[in-house]
Amino acid sequence: MKKYHIITYGCQMNESDSERLAAKLENKNYKLAEKIESADLIVINICSVRQSAIDRVYSKIKQLKSLKIKNLKFKIILTGCILEKDKKQFKEQVDQILPIISFKAETEYKNSKRAFVPIMTGCNNFCSYCAVPYTRGREKSRPANEIIKEVKKLIKNGYKEITLLGQNVNSY
Repeated sequence: MKKYHIITYGCQMNESDSERLAAKLENKNYKLAEKIESADLIVINICSVRQSAIDRVYSKIKQLKSLKIKNLKFKIILTGCILEKDKKQFKEQVDQILPIISFKAETEYKNSKRAFVPIMTGCNNFCSYCAVPYTRGREKSRPANEIIKEVKKLIKNGYKEITLLGQNVNSY
């Protein structure tokens, strides 16, 4: 059975995206690898909104590539909020760059009390200091019936704290 390991940098939305990606991988018969060394697939979910996060990702990729040289056969996949300029720089460093995971991906939450539920993504404001519209795109709201269905399922499964997520939830 193939194994995956996900490394997440960034905000709560990235954490939610990583949970959804893990569920997608498990639906494709991948199993979670607790240690990077035992993974066939390493996904780095990043946020390139801040330079410090980009620097950490470069450092992590360098570390992973040194493991690869030692004959470990795994693929490095990059996803998340990645600016176009950063995609170009990372393209040579990783095996594949994937788009951000969709709302529609079902998730199996790992935390027994707390869950993140994305209700919207993106932003239409294009503030001079913010990269969100360039990485997540324009605002897209999730249908209310999907959100309610997911929240009811979480409550039924014993979750006590549910955080509704979005870059600009006031626009929902």
